[in-house]
Parts: sequence; structure tokens; C-alpha cells
Amino acid sequence: MQTAATSPLSSWMPWSDRAGRLVPLKLVILLALCAPAAWMVLEWRMGWLSPKPIGDLVKESGDWSIRMLVVSLAVTPLRYVLRWNKLVLVRRMVGLAALYYTLIHLALWCFDLHLDWMRIFTELFLRTFLTVGLAGTIIMVVLGVTSNDWSIARLGAQRWNWLHAWVYLGAAASLLHYFMEVRLDATEASLLSGFFILLMTFRWVRKRATPGFWNLSLMALICGIATALAEAAYYKISTGVNVMRVLNANLDFSYTIRPAWWVFGVGVIVAALAAVRARFGPATGRKALSPSRR
Repeated sequence: MQTAATSPLSSWMPWSDRAGRLVPLKLVILLALCAPAAWMVLEWRMGWLSPKPIGDLVKESGDWSIRMLVVSLAVTPLRYVLRWNKLVLVRRMVGLAALYYTLIHLALWCFDLHLDWMRIFTELFLRTFLTVGLAGTIIMVVLGVTSNDWSIARLGAQRWNWLHAWVYLGAAASLLHYFMEVRLDATEASLLSGFFILLMTFRWVRKRATPGFWNLSLMALICGIATALAEAAYYKISTGVNVMRVLNANLDFSYTIRPAWWVFGVGVIVAALAAVRARFGPATGRKALSPSRR
């Protein structure tokens, strides 16, 4: 007689492993991923939104989709740096959550246009930033549909890894859409783009050398500078403001800490964690730590 803990149904639950056992890490991450959706529902039900509530929710859902997409790309680097292989259990969950929030974002945008399909298709294909966002969404849908064991078996590991390497292009398109959509304040777009640059650079370093404190610290410095340049380029293109004024703002801490410093700081923390784990952590074989292409 099967128990609830080992039944086939329980093994399909997002908080369970293949044997149907509860995995606390998966449950905690699942609750964290659902929290923004619950908060948006609460905002709507309590009347805490502006006179254009759907427009507010379009923005919030879009913000959370790109945040979760960047977090999903951080799972493999953190798995390596922390030598915590169990993190791989939540990578698919976070990636699918990014897809779900993207689809919510798209659906709410359609409702904001009163389901006027002619206008919707016209906007999608004639407004560049929407076309870029649609391209990123299509990539994420394809990856979400194939993010299962059946697809891995059908495609084979090599072709599946090749297909899912498109997540990087999907993330780049989503971030470009984010930059093109914002009007005056590109702080979060710059921050998330900086983290994306940091994560991609980590993968590049990981393929060529063993990440240590000094090469990861250099990586953090380069990515911080790249973030500052990307932010300055955005403001130059969108508002015509002098590039040096934006770059100089990174040296003024009286108002706020600019995204470049956050990216640099996180990069240095990652470098320090890698050094500590390498010195004091348990010896773990390279094969056990080797991440997939994502």
C-alpha cells in the first residue's frame, strides 16, 4: 500500500523529490516565488493600487519576471561557489516562475488594452521595445515547454543543453526590453543588467580557470565598470545627458549607491565566499561541482 509520502502524485508536487519526499529547500523557494503574486492580488483586492490598477500590475509582474530570470541564472554559479549541489533542485522551479510571471505580464498588458487584438498585434510588431520583449518571451516559452525530463530524453542531453543555452539570449532580450521601456529611472534595469554581466562573466572565467579570490575580484571590478558604462550609455541615448555626469554620479554617495557599486560589491562577496569554501570547505570532486551550461 502506497503512502502519501511516496505516491506517484506526491512525486509530481513541486516541493517533493522524485520519491515523493518533502524537500524543505524546494518548499521555501516555492513559497518565496509565489509571494509576489500573492502580494499583487492583495494590492488589487485592498485597493492599494493607482487609479490604473492593471497598468500597475503590468509593471510589477514584468519587474518580477526579469528579477526571477536573473536569479535563475545565478543558481549554477552559487552552486559552484558555495559547493551546495542541492541548489540544482530549485533551478528549474525558479526558471519556470520567471516564465509564469512573464506570461502574467503579457496577459495583463493585453487586458490593459481591453483585448483589442488588432491593436495588440499592431503594437507588438510596430513598437520596437515590445517586439524585443516578445522575442524574449517566445524564447522563454520554448525553454519552459522543454524544461522537463521527457524533453531531455527525446532531444538528448547535448541538443537539450544547446537549446537551453538560448536562455542567455532570452535574458539579454528581456533586459533590453526593460531598458527600452523605462523612461527616466533606469536604476533597476542597470542593476539587473550588471548582475547579468557578472553571471555571464563568471561562466566565462569558470570555463578557463578555477575561480579564485583574485580573478573573481578582478571580474567584479570589470563588471562594475561595465555596469556604469551601460547605465551612462542608456541615459545618453534616452535623454542626451552628458556621459561624464552619469559616471561622476557613481562617486557621489550622498543620495544613493549606484548599481555599479552593488554589482562590484556582490562580485567581491562571491570572490570571498569562493576563497573561504576553497580553504575550509569539504573536498568535493570537480565532476560533482561541474554545472550544466545554464
